[in-house]
Amino acid sequence: MQYIPEEDLYRFTIIGPETDIHDRLHYHCLFAMLQEAACLNAERHGFGADKMDELSACWLLLRMKVEMDVIPKWRDVIYIRTWSQGFERLLFNRDFDIFDENKKLIGRATSVWVIAHQGDHRPVRPTSIPGMEVFVTEKPSERKAEKLAVIPDEKRAESPKFKRFADYSLIDRNMHVNNTQYIAWSEDACYSQIPRENSIKELTINYSSEVHPGEEVQLFCTEDEGTVMVDGIEVQSGRHVFSTRIISSSN
Repeated sequence: MQYIPEEDLYRFTIIGPETDIHDRLHYHCLFAMLQEAACLNAERHGFGADKMDELSACWLLLRMKVEMDVIPKWRDVIYIRTWSQGFERLLFNRDFDIFDENKKLIGRATSVWVIAHQGDHRPVRPTSIPGMEVFVTEKPSERKAEKLAVIPDEKRAESPKFKRFADYSLIDRNMHVNNTQYIAWSEDACYSQIPRENSIKELTINYSSEVHPGEEVQLFCTEDEGTVMVDGIEVQSGRHVFSTRIISSSN
């Protein structure tokens, strides 16, 4: 990754392990790039990981939506620009543009975040932290990461089921499964329901609860005319973990 200050762009080169059987960039890897850009942008504005550690706080992602016109491939270079869209009460909004190597716009994204205590992950009011005014914006985002409805119980009973586990390699510095992994799980479920030659054009995810080391998650999915819905449920407690909506199309 390289930051280009004069254009306010983050440059990424796609490597082989980030791509699928068609050499297309995995969405969970794209999400990782978007979030790395977000973290570095927050750091440039004085609220990166080190500062948040000083505050005993962390950034937590609640919702995100990505729409791609073109799916980048192995060895492609992409550029990401991200900016804050301010905050309202507890929620921070952040947008992204994604460009190809010729700086042509090929995708866009929007996200909703919250600041939380590192210990219990309870939300922190932004107005209680000095300096948060750097994230204020005059124009609210026109992009929306929608709240998704969960799969109804009657459809869940009929849907395909998959099991996933919170193994060590999936746990991040916040001591839960990294949110990009839920995208990978959703991709696994998605491609059991749609033709492999199809590609994901739009993905929206809502995060509702954390998955801790050793926990087991059951995935449920439904498909309707190219739209796949995926729900993750923690097995022992029965709590809802995430919902994903994936829209695909033929190439």
